[in-house]
Amino acid sequence: MSRAAGIEDQPLEGPVPPRVDEADYARLAKALCSVTCVTSPEYHELLLGKLPRVRSGINRNAVPVVFTDALVGRCRESRLLGVLMRWIGYWSDDSRSWRTAALIAEPLVREEEWAQVSQAIPEATRQQVDTVREELVLYDAADFREIADRVRGARPIDRTPSDRAWHTFVALAEIPGREGESALVEFCAILGARGALRCAALLEGWGGGSAPEAPGAPPGPDAGEDVPARLVVHVERGEERDRHDLRYWTVLREHGGDRPDFCDSGTRKGVTPDRIADSVGVLLGLVEVDHRREHHRGRMRVELVAELDLLRELEADRWQEAGGAAGAPPLGARAEVVYRAAELEDPSRRDYDAGRRALGRRWAALLRCGSGVHLDTAHEAQTKERLSGRTYREPLEDRLPDDRIAILSVPSHLDDCHQSVRSALRFGVPVVVWRSADNGRGIGPWLNLGKTGREVTVSSEKLQSIPQVLHKSRSGGVSPDDSGYIEESFEVAVFYHDSLPVLPDPPPLTASSIRTTPR
Repeated sequence: MSRAAGIEDQPLEGPVPPRVDEADYARLAKALCSVTCVTSPEYHELLLGKLPRVRSGINRNAVPVVFTDALVGRCRESRLLGVLMRWIGYWSDDSRSWRTAALIAEPLVREEEWAQVSQAIPEATRQQVDTVREELVLYDAADFREIADRVRGARPIDRTPSDRAWHTFVALAEIPGREGESALVEFCAILGARGALRCAALLEGWGGGSAPEAPGAPPGPDAGEDVPARLVVHVERGEERDRHDLRYWTVLREHGGDRPDFCDSGTRKGVTPDRIADSVGVLLGLVEVDHRREHHRGRMRVELVAELDLLRELEADRWQEAGGAAGAPPLGARAEVVYRAAELEDPSRRDYDAGRRALGRRWAALLRCGSGVHLDTAHEAQTKERLSGRTYREPLEDRLPDDRIAILSVPSHLDDCHQSVRSALRFGVPVVVWRSADNGRGIGPWLNLGKTGREVTVSSEKLQSIPQVLHKSRSGGVSPDDSGYIEESFEVAVFYHDSLPVLPDPPPLTASSIRTTPR
């Protein structure tokens, strides 16, 4: 079999890893020649003392280029390149030469970590390992030291002062466990059984528990027949200052039982900020008069897609109060109105990759368990106690990684709470509620938060119905005395991210669409 054929026969899972070759190790050794704590003789003994497995065979009195070349080579052989770079980083005080070397070393260290973990857990894929890495680098190694010490027995772990939980995870892959497997397998079993981590199901499967389920997807077009007729509007900055472009599509079923499809589309250019909501109201008229609405049980939804900073700048949380033509009902009374952050919808925004993955996990957990957690920042943050005995208020970002959290509400104008909203979106919280009025009460009373505190359990049905309930309250579909009524509903705005697409699929390539020569 040819080498090319062999490569083609191998299935690819997740993103292709960065290519690593011999030249990269040589580049790293050369870059380390400029790092003071590597080239200074007084550091040689100190550095090698932290790496007892590699010190033999290295001439600490050699010139820098020879010393660093041998150091990188021995650490590579012993799978201690990551440990070496962390010690150097600890002593380098974030110097420019260190940052250059660290950038070269990053793919080499990742390849080393993948080799260690995949040897201990052969069934792991790179994508799964990346998922675990993303979560465990958020925790200090000390948070899991008790468990690590239990499973490693008398075998030492190579540690540095800057270690994260992920580095402990990798180090345990090199240590034999009690039953011939790697100590990492037992470590995974314990962490998975505790269920506190977002990746707990994955760890439990690696530790010998139930196999991890495939990542769930948010409710999509096949989640039920009750999918609204949709008007999707992308709001973007225009070519002229203080002008904006609206790209829009209607998404409708051609016949009853069909999957919704992207139909009418167009662009409105050069719209002033004060006319955006009115322009959307006019576009909604396209859906209101379309006979295909009948295949959606009368439900209509407007989905407004824009970058979070732009939504904040335009005070978009007031758009549901605006209308279209003079005398027309407000937008929020004519249809469900939800917002979507363009950052979370755009796969090219790599800084939101983790949020997109977490979004699927949270919806899957919500639908599997039938309920999720509503976190309401209107109530006092939980008070925690440090080991020293001092107490502190729990930061919001410490709570957001919890995959049980399906909705966050902040009782203030987007301009005041945008950092909280941005954090929630980065962590993949599916529903985020805020208000167009400053310091309002939020959606709390409807979700029974008024007297029960900052965190309560909400059923999946109730959370999924938020766009509909808001619309009913705005359109007079329920009375103020009804339990489903939301007070001052026009002042409530909601980010609602499910798996309904906001752009049509790109057309397939055809022979006529492929350019063979530049024009």
